[in-house]
Amino acid sequence: MITLQADFNHMDAGGRLRLGDLRMHQDTPFAEIAAKHETIIFVDGDDMVRGELVQDPKHGWIGQVDWSTQDVWESYPPAVAARG
Repeated sequence: MITLQADFNHMDAGGRLRLGDLRMHQDTPFAEIAAKHETIIFVDGDDMVRGELVQDPKHGWIGQVDWSTQDVWESYPPAVAARG
């Protein structure tokens, strides 16, 4: 399983996540990741959604996601503020 950071507000008209033009993915090896054919979890803060990487001729690398799988990470132990 692979996780990729994304901006869930940065989508095309079809609801696909635009990834290739995000500065945070400037050095991300999308072709190598896509070639693994593994489950990809796209993450934005505490939100996640399952999908796959596809290369769009117009927009570059896209996260083709299944929005019905969107959920919120629940992690243990819960995060606590560092004490100073």
